[in-house]
Amino acid sequence: MNDIALLVVRVLLGGTLVVAFALLSDALKPKTFAGLFSGAPSVATASLLVTGLATGAAKDEKYAMGMIAGAVGLVFYSIAAAILVKHLGSVAGSVLAWVAWAVPAFGIFWLFLA
Repeated sequence: MNDIALLVVRVLLGGTLVVAFALLSDALKPKTFAGLFSGAPSVATASLLVTGLATGAAKDEKYAMGMIAGAVGLVFYSIAAAILVKHLGSVAGSVLAWVAWAVPAFGIFWLFLA
């Protein structure tokens, strides 16, 4: 499958899954999780599915490990942002919390994927 067709399939499947997850999260409580459930999981699922079908499991495994590294970073970012934004304000707290994402995400990447 050429790159353009692969991109089109990813976009269509990702959009469809975003809508499906948004509908599911709308039915769940609390509503604060709606954005979390409708964004990242659906796009990651669509991307892994399309990549795995088009290129094989070896490349799919590398992408999955990258997504795991990013998810670990997201946990660190969320914890740091909750603390730093309260004390430093939204801009400075968010910028410093981004560093809290980058350190574990890139560390995992270099340990397991580089």
